Amino acid sequence: MRRVYIFLPLAALIAFAAYLGWQRGQPPSDTEIINRYAAAYLEIAPTGASPTDCAATPHPDDAIRMVINCVHPFGLTTTYFTGPRGEALPQPLGPGA
Repeated sequence: MRRVYIFLPLAALIAFAAYLGWQRGQPPSDTEIINRYAAAYLEIAPTGASPTDCAATPHPDDAIRMVINCVHPFGLTTTYFTGPRGEALPQPLGPGA
């Protein structure tokens, strides 16, 4: 019976590590992705920019999750293409882009 008590902390640690791994494996929500790219836009945009300058639309290609367009009041447009897990992608080439 005492051996069980020795392995209980180890089992709890393994369960906690599995829970953290499961949480980290979840893809980010659309809102989290848009907010991340809106913050990146605010770092490079001229004065007068706001996070509400950015809007996202889905892309017909499954490899591209969404297209985020940030339009500054001065007319400057910044476009971000994101992958299925929110990673930055280069602008797609071709007629379907």
